[in-house]
Amino acid sequence: MRTSLRLLLAAVLVTPAFGTLPAVAADDPTPIVDLMRLGAGPGTHRPSGAKGRCYAGEFVPTSAGRDLSSAVVFQRPSPAIVRFSVGGGNPNVADGARGVNRGLSFRIDEEGPGRTEFVMINAPMNFARTPAQMLGFIQVRRPGANGQPDAERIRAFTEANPETMAQARFLASRPIPGSWVGVSYWGVHAYTLTNAAGARQLVKFRMAPLAGDVNLTDEQASARPRDFLAADMAERIRSGQPVGLRMLAILGRPGDPTNDATRLWEGEDTRPTVDLGTLHVRAEADAQRCDGTIFAPTILADGIAGPAEDPMFEIRTPAYAISITKRQN
Repeated sequence: MRTSLRLLLAAVLVTPAFGTLPAVAADDPTPIVDLMRLGAGPGTHRPSGAKGRCYAGEFVPTSAGRDLSSAVVFQRPSPAIVRFSVGGGNPNVADGARGVNRGLSFRIDEEGPGRTEFVMINAPMNFARTPAQMLGFIQVRRPGANGQPDAERIRAFTEANPETMAQARFLASRPIPGSWVGVSYWGVHAYTLTNAAGARQLVKFRMAPLAGDVNLTDEQASARPRDFLAADMAERIRSGQPVGLRMLAILGRPGDPTNDATRLWEGEDTRPTVDLGTLHVRAEADAQRCDGTIFAPTILADGIAGPAEDPMFEIRTPAYAISITKRQN
């Protein structure tokens, strides 16, 4: 880490900034990654989504998907590598834990010309609008000398940055997922699809479970084994049940914001959608196929483009590069 970044990280740990947002270099999110790793604890190989399983599958597009985008992923069936996870940096978190998200990352056409990667969570919004806000969010939750976060610092930061609680409120309002393929996932960022004729369509991506939602109450979740999600997947695959999710495009309109991942579009949850295809999960895969590299949503084939002015999207590439380097070391 460069000297300036060391000083910035040290300042983040001691400054009582409350609602003030610290500076973050747009091209170097090292302080964010380091704080996330520090919060995850020693020996954690991933600062986020540390607990997960790797699977092999296939993405099969629909004709509607082909009409919306010329990307290879929407033109023909393609092999897929899929990772499901439980949020946070604790690899031993209970699968029924409340307050952490569930994640879905998948890579399509890994060895082909249409390589495309998606990173999604089971909430339709991010918890931070900018890298500085993300750093501030993590900063105020660092434990103090008594081993506990300062509730006053968190309150002051939240009052100054109310959008940082939208994701937590959403997750708190929903049942606990009883299956990795029994819950919806969202891409949180806005994307633009371009078809062979050059027509463009603004969208957000949602993955909807093929077999419907699988919901647990807090009591039911606490009665399940710590690692029930992987066991559920194994049983579904073994018994031949539908294991997968449909990919839906939520259709954007002129004027929809594309630079703030904490905001939903107006009426987003009731907007028309287009069924783009189905992600089928076929079998568990060697963990190294997921852990040996990163899933970067900025890797997109021609015909799919990410948001041009979303600071949280732009910072993903350098952040993931730093994370995988630290993971491998």
